[in-house]
Amino acid sequence: MRLLHAPLLHFVVGGALLFLLTRAVHSVEEAPPGAVDPVVVTAADVAQLRNAYTAETGLVPSDRDEAALVDAAIDEELLYREAVARGLDRNDRSVRTWLVEQMQILSDDASASEEELYQRALRLGLDRHDLVVRRILIHKVKLLAGRVGDDEASDAELRAWYAAHAADALPERVSFWHVFLATDARDAATLQHAEQQLAALRERRPAPRDAVRAGDSFPMPAHLTSQSLPQLEKLFGRPFAEQVLASPAGVWSGPFASPYGLHLVFVESVDAGTPPAFDEVRGRVLESWREAERAKRLRALLRDRRARHPLEIASRAWQERQVSR
Repeated sequence: MRLLHAPLLHFVVGGALLFLLTRAVHSVEEAPPGAVDPVVVTAADVAQLRNAYTAETGLVPSDRDEAALVDAAIDEELLYREAVARGLDRNDRSVRTWLVEQMQILSDDASASEEELYQRALRLGLDRHDLVVRRILIHKVKLLAGRVGDDEASDAELRAWYAAHAADALPERVSFWHVFLATDARDAATLQHAEQQLAALRERRPAPRDAVRAGDSFPMPAHLTSQSLPQLEKLFGRPFAEQVLASPAGVWSGPFASPYGLHLVFVESVDAGTPPAFDEVRGRVLESWREAERAKRLRALLRDRRARHPLEIASRAWQERQVSR
């Protein structure tokens, strides 16, 4: 589920959402009173999501990736509809300013007032079709849906929450060496060559410092120390990060794909870390608790809206994951 919160994923999904929004708006307008318009993700939409993911990461999305991409697209569509249903698109200063700016670009009438430009934008339907407006409204409804309120956790509740989540506050950190192979990770011959090199490293067992000299030039160090999963994800992508953290220490593993190519990895050590005492980090614990509560409220809203809206999803990977849940 952490993948769904990755900024890269939401950027990838955003490109496909404009088309989804345009189709959804027209179908909502044509729906009879009282009807709940389904959320539709066609095979063409799925292909667009997959292509955008590959363009951004250099990787072919797995079935798990595809299901996560589709889930993110569904959630963003439901949040947008929720924002419109709550009237968040009406008289919003940031939305109004953006629409006026767009009309100033599109209009030849330099004498038009801000109100005239805004009304023209509404008549053109820009408040329903513009991706920036959509982003603004989704952000607003997330803030409203995740509002924790005035009730704060007691000291005992915070201590119990910290005890249960202390490991999240200090995630595992891994130190490793990697041999970089500047190749197309999707090519079968390239993968076979990398596996042969891995077998040779395991047989010869050279010191990691010597082994990395046989790799191709890479802009980042061959030896990375004390890297958390989020840090590795930013550098190499989520799949690579998870594979490295799951690898045994003291042996060569791989090949692991990143947007740059393939990597053979020697995990030096994994440090689970020691969480600080509660009293030292109480303020951070409280904010983490609030963030968790906001996320829980948002998930509850999305579960409710999914139950209310029919879903027509042309993704085998997504359908299979629904069955397995």
